[in-house]
Order: sequence, then structure tokens, then C-alpha cells
Amino acid sequence: MTERLNSHLNRTKVGAITAVALLAIALTVPGRLAQASVYAPEGRSSAVLSGDTTAFATGGGTVSPDGIIVASFGINAKRPGATFTTGAAQGRINYDKHANVTAGRHVNVPVNFMMAEITPIPGSPNGTGGRAQLGGSCSDVGAECPTGTAGVLVTVTDNSDSGAGSDMFQIQFCSTAGSPGTPPSNCGLAEGGLLRTGNIQIRSSGPSATSGNTAITAAKAPLRLP
Repeated sequence: MTERLNSHLNRTKVGAITAVALLAIALTVPGRLAQASVYAPEGRSSAVLSGDTTAFATGGGTVSPDGIIVASFGINAKRPGATFTTGAAQGRINYDKHANVTAGRHVNVPVNFMMAEITPIPGSPNGTGGRAQLGGSCSDVGAECPTGTAGVLVTVTDNSDSGAGSDMFQIQFCSTAGSPGTPPSNCGLAEGGLLRTGNIQIRSSGPSATSGNTAITAAKAPLRLP
């Protein structure tokens, strides 16, 4: 009896350890968020990031990557691009750390990859809410990136209309550039987190959906005081 009990306990421990290891791998592999539904705030249905989702992602504000340094960001992206029925993603990613940081962290790149999920915030008069993943290549015309960075991968989450303290912005610096429709890979750990100031909005429609205009692309990230 004792031997059977010990054998059962050992199998249980192995199963638990394996599950934790698999979850850790899934959460650290960039560009794979579409394979798992991990975003389901209370009162909202679970959704999955998809490159087929018609979506706008806009916003700006500040985050604290390490709890001390303040960084500002600005994003404006849509998918699909062009006439909003075809074409690659369009937009801009801006990110600036407000300090003398070794190797620098200034980013200004066009968006060429986007996946999104739309999960409207309950009771929101704007009908916004969800999550988006944006990619940009540092070799594109007009792109600015830290030395040695080939591409960036940004994940933004629209959790509330208020933005600060609820919405999230995270950026990863990657050594392999993506291409239209393909995210960058070999990315480092994400930095960023909850917004200190600002707001992010993710929605399924916008002004360009009927006019065919391209997404607005800011020249630089909106600067906000800490």
C-alpha cells in the first residue's frame, strides 16, 4: 500500500512540474500569443489574438520599465491596412526612455505586423477593449532603433476607459526582424507594464474604416511628465 501511494504521489508531482514548465515556455515565446487565450478580465468573454481581426489600436502615455526610469510611448496601428479590406498592417510605434540609459532605448518604427482581439469593456460608452500585438522592423525606411536591434514587438492591453493604472504597454527588443504579416523573433524580455499616465484604445472600427485613409503616424512619442 505504501509503495503504491508513493508511486501515485511521484506521478502527481511530475505532472504538476511538467504543466508549470509548459506554461512558462508558452508565455516566453514571442509571437505565439495567438495560440492561447490568456486575456479574460472579470465579466468579459475570452478571446484570441488573430491576424484576421479588423482592429485599430491607438494610445500614448508613460510606463516605468524598472520602477525608477520613466518611458513614454505612442502607438497608432490598424489591420488590415490600405482600403481596410486588404493589405498589411499600418501605423507607428514610438518609445523613449527619459534618462541616460546605456545603449539607448529610442524607438520610432513603422508597424508592419498586427494581431488583435476585441473584448469590449462592459458598460463602456466607447465600445473599446481588448489586446493587440504590433511588430516593426528596424530596417524599414525612417525607422530608428537601439544599436543591435533588428525589430520590436509591442503588446498593448485596453482594460478600461480610464487607462492609467489599468491599461498595459510592453515592448520587446528582437535580434531577428519580421516582415509584413510576420512578427520579429528572438526577442528579449518585455519591459513596461501598467500605464502611469495616458490611455490605450483598441476597437474594431475607426475613421479610416470607410474613408480608406492610412493610419495616422506620429513623428515622436507624446512626452508626458513623470
